[in-house]
Amino acid sequence: MIDLKCNCPIMSIILSALLALLMCAAASAQVPDETRTRVIVSTDISTLVATEGEPDDTESMVRFLLYTNEFDVEGLIASHANYKSRVNPDYIRALVNLYGQVRDNLALHDPRYPTAQYLLDRVKAGYPTRNRIGIGFDTEASDWIISVVDNPDPRPVWFIAWGGTREVAQALWRVQTTRSAAELKAFRNKIRIYAIADQDSTPPWIRTNHPSVFYITNYYAFRGMYRDGDTSLVTPAWVDTNIRFGHGPLGAVYPNYKGGDPWGQVKGIKEGDTPSFLYLIPNGLGSLENPSWGSWGGRFLGAGPQFFDTKDTVGSDTSERATTYRWRLAFQSSFRARLDWCVMPPDQANHEPVAEVHGELTQTVAPTQMVQLSAVGSYDPDGGDVTYNWDYYPEPGSYEGPLSIKHSDKKHAMFVAPNVLAPQTIHIILTVTDSGQPALRSYKRIIVTVDPNAPLIED
Repeated sequence: MIDLKCNCPIMSIILSALLALLMCAAASAQVPDETRTRVIVSTDISTLVATEGEPDDTESMVRFLLYTNEFDVEGLIASHANYKSRVNPDYIRALVNLYGQVRDNLALHDPRYPTAQYLLDRVKAGYPTRNRIGIGFDTEASDWIISVVDNPDPRPVWFIAWGGTREVAQALWRVQTTRSAAELKAFRNKIRIYAIADQDSTPPWIRTNHPSVFYITNYYAFRGMYRDGDTSLVTPAWVDTNIRFGHGPLGAVYPNYKGGDPWGQVKGIKEGDTPSFLYLIPNGLGSLENPSWGSWGGRFLGAGPQFFDTKDTVGSDTSERATTYRWRLAFQSSFRARLDWCVMPPDQANHEPVAEVHGELTQTVAPTQMVQLSAVGSYDPDGGDVTYNWDYYPEPGSYEGPLSIKHSDKKHAMFVAPNVLAPQTIHIILTVTDSGQPALRSYKRIIVTVDPNAPLIED
């Protein structure tokens, strides 16, 4: 037995080296963080360049890798490519290896960034053709999904589908045919799906045969990533300036989209799949279990656990796309900052401010009551100044009338609760913006229920 109190210099050196190795091993083990969301990505990635195939999944994967500090990444699945009967796990591995070249610098900004090896170990191949589930169609990807969901970790697993849901459908089929009804129910209860459209026949199969599975279908809102709103933030010039040049090897491989959508209009950024994980980013704006609240990933309505696109109004436009593009400046600035993290030390790059609300995030008030809003406690961890903005977000609430917020650009704001005849909900969004470059935003949401039966509290 080794005496840990040994005064021998050689032994001290050996023990120090062993301790360092143990610390490195612990770091590489990527101990799950129970505050983070468990995520499996399924991508029909089909190219690494802008001049062939559909490079939008490559664009989305580059962005996703820069947000892996925010998630417990449980899988990176190569699903069937849309235009060829094949899967391309090697394309995922190639991007992860490029991520590995900048990971150490990213970890200076947030040590939660996983190692490249951790991500490579979770790259799995799906079935090379779509629409086939049942006997003989298990894959390493569908088996992996089952093992991840079976993990005793109580957190749900978010399956974000960029090309199709065949692999999670096969996993559900396998569990349905081999386990009891109670076991199947427990399995389904841990699954959350956010799918970009119905890109094969399995999404309707899941929604019909497993209607209790939490399922978001984004049919139209995803186009708000690159269409309508301020399109100067998605142009080829924006891509070259803010992504491809001066941001290391991962940014350099980002394809500058050359067009290829049905209208021939999209160039620069497409990234139609990106809203699936923007929805999951914990920036204080959205709520994972409440798609109707709205977030960077869009806004959705539905009865029970199945949700579909709905519309927001931004200016003169009312559309599903508006639920996404209304946040474009914020999520593009966030992307820019993380690209800077690839090559800059922490003291030269910008980081998100911290938004705080003094008081309850949910409260009930009487009609005509003065509602006080306070952002006390908000700050910039980089030491810069912050600005405040209090916005009334009408669509998520039940109240449909006008609302005026006094001092909406100050740390302290207020509004008078409207005179309603029945209980109505009002959503107020606090946006805290820092003074760095690019300017970054964080949020808090206050939900006020105006109830005629609530006691009126005088100031």
